[in-house]
Amino acid sequence: MSVAETDTLRVVARVLASADIGAALVRSENDTFKMVSERDIARALAEEADPDKVWAADVASEGLVTADARDRILQVAFTMLAGDIRHVAIEQDGEVMGVVSSRGVFAVLAEHALAMF
Repeated sequence: MSVAETDTLRVVARVLASADIGAALVRSENDTFKMVSERDIARALAEEADPDKVWAADVASEGLVTADARDRILQVAFTMLAGDIRHVAIEQDGEVMGVVSSRGVFAVLAEHALAMF
């Protein structure tokens, strides 16, 4: 899921809520990406940002953290832990394909752990 740089925080919040996700990619005009999360929106609102005037690009995280689609799930988990983040963009052959959340990673790791017993 992605949003435009110029989407307002209100629009981004609606996108996240309707898709039941916690973060979305922010696509720039030159096809680079940032990430905007519920936390980014909450932080901006706590600082009294106007949700109808502040854009996704204004609050999106710089330095997109990525994992390769072929990475093992444990590698992705360690990437999240090392960066103290909850969402990672997934790339395949240099192209951003989507986002994985810590909840999704945890679910897969829990299934694997359960299968070991």
